[in-house]
Order: sequence, then structure tokens, then C-alpha cells
Amino acid sequence: MSILRTPTLKNKSGLKLLSLFLLLGLISIACMSSTLAPNSTQAPLASPLSTNGQSTNSTDSWLQVFFTNPNPPDNVGNGIDEGVVADVNNAKNSIDVTSFDLNLPSFVNALVAASQKGVRVRVVVDGENGTQTLTAKLAGTTKTFDATKTLENAGIPVINGGRSSGLMHDKIIIIDGKILYMGSWNMSYNDTFRNNNNLLRITNSTLIANYQAKFNELFVDKNFGTHAQVGALSPKLNINGVGVENYFSPVDNVMDKLVAEVQGAQKSIRFMIFTFTDEDLANAMIARYQAGVDTKGVIEDRGASEGSLVPLYCSKVPVEEDGNKYTMHHKIIIIDENTVITGSFNFTKSADHENDDNVLIIHNADLAKLYLQEFDRIWGQGKSPDATQITCK
Repeated sequence: MSILRTPTLKNKSGLKLLSLFLLLGLISIACMSSTLAPNSTQAPLASPLSTNGQSTNSTDSWLQVFFTNPNPPDNVGNGIDEGVVADVNNAKNSIDVTSFDLNLPSFVNALVAASQKGVRVRVVVDGENGTQTLTAKLAGTTKTFDATKTLENAGIPVINGGRSSGLMHDKIIIIDGKILYMGSWNMSYNDTFRNNNNLLRITNSTLIANYQAKFNELFVDKNFGTHAQVGALSPKLNINGVGVENYFSPVDNVMDKLVAEVQGAQKSIRFMIFTFTDEDLANAMIARYQAGVDTKGVIEDRGASEGSLVPLYCSKVPVEEDGNKYTMHHKIIIIDENTVITGSFNFTKSADHENDDNVLIIHNADLAKLYLQEFDRIWGQGKSPDATQITCK
């Protein structure tokens, strides 16, 4: 598998993957009519990986991965939205979007511009989430950017996934049926500039077809959450020698797949997760740890003491609460330095049984190395749980 590196990064003898974190620059945040610029700025991280350390446009280069870098938070920089917006700007025929949160002006304005050029744009959001409006200050004046209203005023249809049958929690962008973005990244200000997230850019046609079918169910059929009927059309693939699995909840019994992967771990388990409450997954990790598998992870500190952190901590599994003063939003497991599990899927029963979510399981050591670097960075910023807040049974 070739995973593209940004052309601005040069290959050098002995170059470590960590050098990918050097791609930082200053930008202005594109906002409402190019005038809304929040006081807060950021320096996120864009880190594509290449197995050979060189840029390539060969036909087997089907995957790029990016991470945000919100520490220190809100410094102006090269956000992961930059590449996405560039692809949106180059769209010829269609752009399909689902996002739990949607209020990022650079992205929304790019959608409007594409629509005005004749590109068909369709959007699905969780309209009950209440975060589609961004309020910020510019030169002492408070301005508001309403993403939903901006899209609708441009004639772009916006479907509300609602809450009656679970969360519409997917984060998907499909451009011209040729480019897919997926991961933990919502198209929001916080997820771009403040929260830890990962984003994958994919050009494999079979995976794109899987996600297109799911989008069509949401936008056209309006089957959300517990009413969903569409799972992955092709759940197991071999892409240029790389094993890939793709699943959609609640149809594909995603948690069973995660538990099975963890149970098969032989050497190591690393995890970074926003919400972790599923007992079966926690018990699988504890069992592998007790069997001698090197296991540790980071959990977002909001409410962590009430979820799976407790049994993990009480079983002596090394676990930290994250150090981001905003949100550690990853949903990642890395197994045996070879398998990466990522997507929009939190480790909860509601994600498994009620919400619209998606997962990729990718078996590739080079990709795992990049995710392990991200894990080491998040772990290094983490903090030990407060033992006074934990009661072990």
C-alpha cells in the first residue's frame, strides 16, 4: 500500500515519520463571506504517510491519513480542512456530506461555491445537535455563522437526521464518486482547531461504493439509526495486498468485530477514545492484558471515571485521561503494531445498536506506525486518573 505524503515534504535518508509533524504554517480562517474570523486560532497537523517516503500519484496510492494538532490550541495554521476544501473546490459533479457537527465556515462556504458552479451538493446533519451555528468575535464585534441557513439559502438541501432513532453520527464526504473522507472529524470549528481527530482520504472505488450506499440510505430513504437497513456492501476487501474491513452500525454488529480483533491481539493493544462504556470491549482488553499483552490507552476526561476507565484502572491496565483542555475525539484501536481500527464509532452500546456510525479496520504495519506516533503524542500529554474519584469493586 502506498499512502500519500504531501508534496512539500522531502524524502531524506533516515527521515523518521515524526518529521511529518513539521508541516505547520500560518493561515487565515476563512469565514462568513471571508469576514468572520474567530479570535481563536490553531496549529493543526496534517500528516500523510508514504511507505516509500516519496510523493506519488500511482494508481495504488489510495489512502492518506491526517491528524489535528490542537496543542497549543487555537494557533492559526494549516488545518486539515485545507486539503478537503481544495478537493471540494475541484469537484465537477457531486459532493455528498454527512456531519454530526457542521459549522466550519471554510468548508460550508466551499460547498456553496461548488453549488453555484453547478455541482450537486447534498448534506445530512444531526439537526438536534444544536451546534450548526458558530459565534465568534472580529475586531470586538460578535458575528454569527449559521451553517444550515447558509446552505439552505444557497439552495443546497439539508436533511436532519434527528434523534428519534439514534444519533446521525457519521462524518463522511464523497466527492465526484472518486474521493472519500471519513474518520472522527466533524466539519466543525472545534473539531478542526481544538479537538484531537483523525481523517482519512480514500480513493478506492469499492470503499467509496460502500459509503455512497450508506449516504443514499440517509439522504434519499431517510432511514436513520435503528431504522437502517444498509450495511457495508463489500465488508472485506484486499486493496493492493492490504486487508481492509468496513462496517456500518447498527446493521453490521460493529462491536462484535472490535471485540474479536482485541481478543486476537498477541503483542500489544493501544487505544484512544472519546467515550468508552462498552463492558464486552473493556473485558476483552482486560483479559488480553492479564494474558501478557502490552495494553494501554487514553480516554477523554469528560465523565471518564464513570465508564470503562474504572474496570480498566482497577484491573491495573495502564490508562490515562487525556490532556487536551478541549476534547480528545479519536475513536482508535491499534493492535500488534499492524492493525488500525478507526472511524466515527465510539466504544458504546448506543453506537453499536442505535447510532449511524462507520468503522474501518486496516491491516497494515506502515499505517499502524503513524497511528502509534499519534498515540505516543496523546499519551505523553495525558494524566493519571484521580484515584480518589474511582471506586474499585
